[in-house]
Amino acid sequence: MTNKRFSFKALSLMVVLAVIISAFCAVIPVSAAARGAWAPNTAYATGDTVTYSGSTYTCIQAHTSLTGWEPPNVPALWEKGSGGTTPPPTPPPATNGVTFYADINYGGTAITLGVGNYTLSQLNAKGIPNDWMSSLKVPSGWTVEVYEHDNFGGTKWTYTSSSSWVGSAVNDKMSSVKIYTGSPNPSVTKPSEVPSNIWTYTMNVDNKFGKGGDFALLLCAVIKKESSFGAGLPGSPSAGDGLMQVEPNTRSAYLSQFSSTFGRTYNHSSEQDQVCLGALILNEKIAKFGNIYNGLLHYNGGDYWYPGATDSYGRPILANQYADIVYATYKGYGGKN
Repeated sequence: MTNKRFSFKALSLMVVLAVIISAFCAVIPVSAAARGAWAPNTAYATGDTVTYSGSTYTCIQAHTSLTGWEPPNVPALWEKGSGGTTPPPTPPPATNGVTFYADINYGGTAITLGVGNYTLSQLNAKGIPNDWMSSLKVPSGWTVEVYEHDNFGGTKWTYTSSSSWVGSAVNDKMSSVKIYTGSPNPSVTKPSEVPSNIWTYTMNVDNKFGKGGDFALLLCAVIKKESSFGAGLPGSPSAGDGLMQVEPNTRSAYLSQFSSTFGRTYNHSSEQDQVCLGALILNEKIAKFGNIYNGLLHYNGGDYWYPGATDSYGRPILANQYADIVYATYKGYGGKN
């Protein structure tokens, strides 16, 4: 009896001790990596685990979190599931490409991308959230096109060298990117008869609308018809606004839209703003009436123009003749639509 009692007590003590040791050992690795609920502006190390929306995620690349980098949004940084006691291997970063930085002076989170076109979802998959990037390093001979909107829309900014600060106009505005080596083949070239300053104005607007150069050709054709590239304007201000000859009442109707689109107040005396305003109106007409030719008809004749329409003096409004001339010039320049 004595030996049995002793054996039972000894066995009980061993079981209790084993439970304590196993519990202690189980707690140590979990508490070392478990960080609780995911939070922005927090430094996470490879192997850390967090919870988010009822799921557990394991960090697979050390980083400092930002709003927009929630674990489901950046699979390059987080893997769903605890991942066990051994953290998953960290994917090697790209070494040959353009490096984008969260902060100025090449600071903060850095992510390198190779040659390719990246939509917003593709950027997210690489660990880059929407509206991000304050500086970038561009290898010699490479070109980067940063776009304001997804799918390469909105304003485009081009970089062929590194920039320690992209400026307030570009900062945290990147939503899609094109990266290539060398310079792109231009989709359009300046028509020989178009003055360089007019081409600059129209290309600036074309880039704003993300038209790839074709819209610039159309605007040049309109400016040729409206003002002979500015040479046909009288010495004193005309009733219409300069290069694009937008009438005062039409101009007034679009001032608010101009400010919201271009981020500044319209300047009646600025040739660039004259082109911007005319382009804004023409682009709207093209979208409303279905194609470039119909857009030209209503840019000249108004929204309610129809064949045989007359003005308040009974004179015919020859918007069809206007559209014929401008469209032919545009196609002669190489217009594609």
